[in-house]
Amino acid sequence: MPGPVVNGVKVGRSASGEAASQVAEALPFLPVLSEGTIRVVLLTSGHLVVARLRQTTDPDGDSAYQLIRPLRLVGDLDGDEWSLHPFLAGLTPQRNIVMLKAAVAAVLEPEARILQVYTRSTNQECPPSETPVERLKKAFQEFTDSIEPG
Repeated sequence: MPGPVVNGVKVGRSASGEAASQVAEALPFLPVLSEGTIRVVLLTSGHLVVARLRQTTDPDGDSAYQLIRPLRLVGDLDGDEWSLHPFLAGLTPQRNIVMLKAAVAAVLEPEARILQVYTRSTNQECPPSETPVERLKKAFQEFTDSIEPG
């Protein structure tokens, strides 16, 4: 039976989904100020994952991402409804995964509704929404950073 839909986003409910939600309730609370930022990650395999993302290195010293409390994001054909499912459930008990940057196709900012459902499902504090002025300042800063000589 599908899980509840919240503004077009639902938490996947299956035998492993219910177990994952029980585990999520047992996870320690992560405040907004915890290391990393919550992002949607498009993997080169085509899968979408929502996770708190932190830049790190692999054991060889190469650049990598650490995905903290990742959940797989699955959408319907129209893209109107999305559901969150456990990522790598049944394969590993690990809640944090280090992934080579080569496995990541894109890092995207999640929509507010996906962010809210994800943070609730993984026992994290939801960051406040940015105002249009804050988004403009951030975009300008990213632009100036990109044109500065490195």
